[in-house]
Amino acid sequence: MIPQEAARRLDADLAGHCAGEDLAERLSSYLLFQDPAMAQALADLPRFARSSEPVLIQGRTGTGKELVARALHGLGPRAQGPFVALNCGAIPETMLEAELFGYEKGAFTGAARRYRGRFEQAHEGTLFLDEIGEMAAPAQVSLLRVLETGSVQRLGGEGESAVDVRVVAATHRSMEERMASGLFRQDLLYRLNVLPLVLPILAERPRDIPLLAQRFIANSLRDMDWAGPAPSLDPQAVALLQAQPWPGNVRELRNLMARLAVHLPAGVREIGPQLIAPLLRPAVADQRPPSAGVLIPPGTTLADAEWLLIDAALKDSGYNRARAARMLGIGERTLRRKLNES
Repeated sequence: MIPQEAARRLDADLAGHCAGEDLAERLSSYLLFQDPAMAQALADLPRFARSSEPVLIQGRTGTGKELVARALHGLGPRAQGPFVALNCGAIPETMLEAELFGYEKGAFTGAARRYRGRFEQAHEGTLFLDEIGEMAAPAQVSLLRVLETGSVQRLGGEGESAVDVRVVAATHRSMEERMASGLFRQDLLYRLNVLPLVLPILAERPRDIPLLAQRFIANSLRDMDWAGPAPSLDPQAVALLQAQPWPGNVRELRNLMARLAVHLPAGVREIGPQLIAPLLRPAVADQRPPSAGVLIPPGTTLADAEWLLIDAALKDSGYNRARAARMLGIGERTLRRKLNES
């Protein structure tokens, strides 16, 4: 047992990472931040990393939930074990349990071989369950049993296999609302939400916007074999970026910087707002109401045009995804996948 004084020192050392440069430096291999809002949100991460209890990460799409999950894994005692990720919203409901728990040959039509599920793949490591709020009811029952017993049974199998897995789950939804509406089991939510982390949206961490933007533009230019150092953002460009609402959060900023890298004139040393403004979404840059139509400038790529339409539908629907999907003539699952890929 650790002596009491040593235990207090260890606790103080972990608490010392709760804010400021120490925490940012320790997490720099996984996350880039300097804003106090992000430091406060991640204050408990080093302590959580040392535990094997489940973590529930809540945050909007594009806020960096998987990066936080990887930090929890990499800074903990399971760092040498596997990190296995599964997006629960991207797997058909009929196949989710097979993907999670595995199956024996012949368990169902198409099961031509034995398959080790994600739990077995993550043995002695971390299983990251993204979009846990989308998990169907039957899989929720099975997941709860695995968390309580520490063992899995493959579909079509007779025996159980013990698994030593740390579960980190993530969602962009309000899990309390999902639970209240009967779409998510209360007992499973309590079992997953032992150690909670809530990530701020990008607009709530303005000091991180120039830091991230500079990193993204440098990475994009490096991939393009840009000659010389990456140009820096001037103060006006920083102010323009910080004034945007960023509904797509860090992912949206990264995509904008990738587009900017393609449009930069050769030899430019400083990036001003005149280079960024034409690349901003029209509805954001011009403040036109979405109902006035979507302007797609000449030369816009198909992917960017699709995003403009999705963005307009989300705004018109008050960010109700089901309604936005109907406006676009696609399913809500398809819309969710496109947002995750953006």
